[in-house]
Amino acid sequence: MPFDKHGHEIYKEPQWPSEPLFYVSIPSATDNSVAPEGCENIVFLVPVASGLTGDDEQLRENYFQRIIQRMEKVLGEDITAAIVYKKSFSVSDFTKEYNSFRGNAYGLANTLMQTAIFRPSCRSKKVRNLFYTGQLTVPGPGVPPSLISGEVVAGQVIKSIK
Repeated sequence: MPFDKHGHEIYKEPQWPSEPLFYVSIPSATDNSVAPEGCENIVFLVPVASGLTGDDEQLRENYFQRIIQRMEKVLGEDITAAIVYKKSFSVSDFTKEYNSFRGNAYGLANTLMQTAIFRPSCRSKKVRNLFYTGQLTVPGPGVPPSLISGEVVAGQVIKSIK
């Protein structure tokens, strides 16, 4: 299976993936404010191991070309000719911009034992009335879970002061 190899290159022998899998998001499909009229905003996300080095422009361009060629093949459309703006953000950027440990976008290791209920609790076990919220706590990384985390913590704080 394709993810077996990619997963091995993330979790077992951390390296830049040899056959990168990726997520695709097209936010302009539902929000026309994220792209000029008549254009689309396409985001590609390649899951990689944290702590990788060498994410220079040449590596990024290589991955972009591989991804865009795969998209063009699947869609049967020429995307490359329509690109008017392109930006990349990788491991070194997460380190530099967010002081993220080893450039990890998810904060903790993205392993089974650090997902869902195994993530740190929203309430401190050591300090009374100390609560945590955000991507590093339950339910996990990403904007929607971080917002849900805030709602969960708000409920816990209300319960604790009643």
